[in-house]
Amino acid sequence: MSTDATYSVDHEFNLLAHDLLDNTSTVIYAKDLHFRYLLINRQFEMLFHVSRSLILGKTDYDVFATELADAFRDNDRLVLESGEPLYCEEVAPHDDGPHRYFSVKFPLRDQLGSIYAIGGISTDITEKVRVEREIASLEYRHHLILNSVADGICGLDSAGCIAYLNLAAERMLEMTSAELLGMCHSRIVAPRKPNGLHVIDTEPHPVKAVLNGNDAITVKDAKFRRGDGTMLPVEYTVAPICNTGETVGAVLAFRDSTARLKQVEIEQEIQTALRIQVSLYPKQMPKIPGFDFAAICIPCSKACGDYFDFIPWGENRLGIAVGDVSGHGLGPALEMVETRAVLRTMLLNESSPAQCLTRLNRVLEEDLPDDMFVTLFLASLNYCDRTFSYSAAGHDAFILHAGGELQRLKSTGTVLGMNSAAVFESGTTVHLQPGDLVLIATDGLVESMSPERKLFGQDRIVEVLRRYQSKSASEILAAIQSASEEFRDHQPNRDDITAVAIKVL
Repeated sequence: MSTDATYSVDHEFNLLAHDLLDNTSTVIYAKDLHFRYLLINRQFEMLFHVSRSLILGKTDYDVFATELADAFRDNDRLVLESGEPLYCEEVAPHDDGPHRYFSVKFPLRDQLGSIYAIGGISTDITEKVRVEREIASLEYRHHLILNSVADGICGLDSAGCIAYLNLAAERMLEMTSAELLGMCHSRIVAPRKPNGLHVIDTEPHPVKAVLNGNDAITVKDAKFRRGDGTMLPVEYTVAPICNTGETVGAVLAFRDSTARLKQVEIEQEIQTALRIQVSLYPKQMPKIPGFDFAAICIPCSKACGDYFDFIPWGENRLGIAVGDVSGHGLGPALEMVETRAVLRTMLLNESSPAQCLTRLNRVLEEDLPDDMFVTLFLASLNYCDRTFSYSAAGHDAFILHAGGELQRLKSTGTVLGMNSAAVFESGTTVHLQPGDLVLIATDGLVESMSPERKLFGQDRIVEVLRRYQSKSASEILAAIQSASEEFRDHQPNRDDITAVAIKVL
């Protein structure tokens, strides 16, 4: 090849190299063995505001701050000492602040293999680092969020293998992520057994169905395996993770349903207790010539602590009981059942309401919890001579006489179950006349509260009695109930309401 041809090729190569160096976004440079610049590209000039003509023969200390120049010099020296390329991160100043660079520094050798210079290519990775840090921050926040929820979260890959567990999942399954990562979901998700039988399920498992393209599926009653092999009752939702329309995994969110199942069991027990309790109330009102009876019982919860009863009591007598166990709910309801049973037994052997309450008090004082008591109004109605006698344990009643006179039947003793030595007295015996109206009600009626926190009170009850005195017993109680509901603005009452009305014909 001629000298001219060789020159032409070298010239074209130099031009090409020059164009490549000056049209790249990376920073390219070379330094001699004394760390003086031999070459910089256009990107170097633009970013650091220096020209090639001025920087050649100068060092980093002439361009950059001492701290940065020291760091560059240390890396350059490592290249000379090792004779090997060096991959490192460096920081350089920009107009908008420091930028981070990934630098490759390498020795330049002559034909004899001797190092005559140091070459460098530095790529700005500031944005990449920022994005990576932002992603890491998001992942950390997502991790915190997932670990702060009470539900177990399990991430599955496209093959159904476990890729992630949050802390709640580890706690409920009693296994760590290290034990479960990479394992098939069947390690924890027990197969479905329709109707509780060990049979082959003909439908695909919800997890497999979702991984095969189905939408999210929720399973109410399922079981997951714990680390020790025992089963954990759960309800779970499995939802697909999609990427460009393709299912690439699934999220399994589950919660321990032990408490829910226990609550269902409790609800069933309460319903059973309620059915038993309701069955103990009188099936129908007494049919006694000359008298009209009615009763209402409105629990404020599913079970009622109030009580009313009509009990045959010897010859020509009817026992009438209205009681209230303190509190409301299942506990008072159970105590009400006991009170009814004991009282009915005692009426077989005692002749007066006072004697019955004295004996009943001793029994209840032994059986009732320390924080529970019973109020009770017990009356004896002789329907031949129309005499009405009573004894009352912390419980009042009314008689609205035909002539409009109101007679209060006040309590004759303390509440039942608090003091075993308590003795109960008999109240006034009343000779009932046609048109008289007897009302025995628990304090839930008197203490019905309006939105303004005012009590319904005895005066409003008496007002309704006077207005409806000529009506039947059931109509009178319906009017009282309606007035109480309107007074409460139809809001639920805070206590059980029970009332018995006796109209003398």
